[in-house]
Amino acid sequence: MLIAAIIGAVFFLPSIVLNIALASGAPWGMYAMNGRHKVVPKEVRKAFVLPVCMQFVALFTLLSAGGAVPTPIPFIITRILSFFFAIYLTFYTATVLFSTSQKERRVMGTLAIAATICFWVVAFGTLNWE
Repeated sequence: MLIAAIIGAVFFLPSIVLNIALASGAPWGMYAMNGRHKVVPKEVRKAFVLPVCMQFVALFTLLSAGGAVPTPIPFIITRILSFFFAIYLTFYTATVLFSTSQKERRVMGTLAIAATICFWVVAFGTLNWE
């Protein structure tokens, strides 16, 4: 599980970096939101704050459930969050793969598939099969 958590974190980090960059006004809009804007308009940038916070929680959950970092919260909550984020990323990956932007599909889609698989591996790894 540790290896899956680390690999998942590596594949998930570009998504966090992209959202922070888009919120800051970077011209990477072709990798998000169906490539509608080269630079995301100022009034839309605020919408990236909550997903970035949620992605940091997902990253922490992945690493703590995988045993890469210690967690101060009970393991049952970590387990529940692991499955929640695995499900969430599955739907996110589906939306990215059906994007009208070719760059979003190829780059972010590939990263999303790899991260989602790692999230599922770690989530199922938290189950006690005994």
